[in-house]
Amino acid sequence: MSVKEMAKGITYDDPIKTSWRAPRYILGMSEARHDRVRKKYHILVEGEGIPPPIKSFKEMKFPAAILRGLKKKGIQQPTPIQIQGIPTILSGRDMIGIAFTGSGKTLVFTLPVIMFCLEQEKRLPFSKREGPYGLIICPSRELARQTHGIIEYYCRLLQEDSLPPLRCALCIGGMSVKEQMETIKHGVHMMVATPGRLMDLLQKKMVSLDICRYLALDEADRMIDMGFEGDIRTIFSYFKGQRQTLLFSATMPKKIQNFAKSALVKPITINVGRAGAASLDVVQ
Repeated sequence: MSVKEMAKGITYDDPIKTSWRAPRYILGMSEARHDRVRKKYHILVEGEGIPPPIKSFKEMKFPAAILRGLKKKGIQQPTPIQIQGIPTILSGRDMIGIAFTGSGKTLVFTLPVIMFCLEQEKRLPFSKREGPYGLIICPSRELARQTHGIIEYYCRLLQEDSLPPLRCALCIGGMSVKEQMETIKHGVHMMVATPGRLMDLLQKKMVSLDICRYLALDEADRMIDMGFEGDIRTIFSYFKGQRQTLLFSATMPKKIQNFAKSALVKPITINVGRAGAASLDVVQ
């Protein structure tokens, strides 16, 4: 919820609807069986109407190009945060992911946004200066650069399979604005940004969030500790409609809980904590 939405008294009670559905046989399994999977992988989950955990990328319905890309990186099986987090996001739900670096969390919010943008592009190609549809905010330039690189890798593989090209802009300090605007000018599906540079571009009306429907905040605890909470709330006010909001944090201090309460709609909280990260210290 943005400051502006609060001022206007706008509230969203229901999550965003998406066209993705888990495979029928998985949906047909009992909740007790889903809980056994969660228990096996040390996944703690809270919320209502929780989507089922899915133990393979193929069953998550990713296209062949993505599956090949994962294999090339040596990623065979989803990690605990991916098992529960990816189906949750593909279902359109707001989510709080409590996961440490090394848990594979970056793929949890990058793969679904690529799929959503692919669907949008197929439906109606993005025109000049349009977008982004998906926005990822990171606390540091380094993290933003890594995340952007991951998105570019999978988008390239999709294009090699004759799927529409998807563009992702990187908006961080230390890069020339002219260079960043060059990408944005052609229309962008996704944007990875640091709060300071994004605020600057929004205030100068160089970037618009009018059609943005997907927002992921990575390392939200770090961003709030660094004093970016006000900036992030201001960024929220630039959205024109309901968005799906995802918040990733290594810890869940009170101020993050309060922030999440005011910004998310019926979120699902997924906690893999140390148990889900320790044995799976992977770079994805």
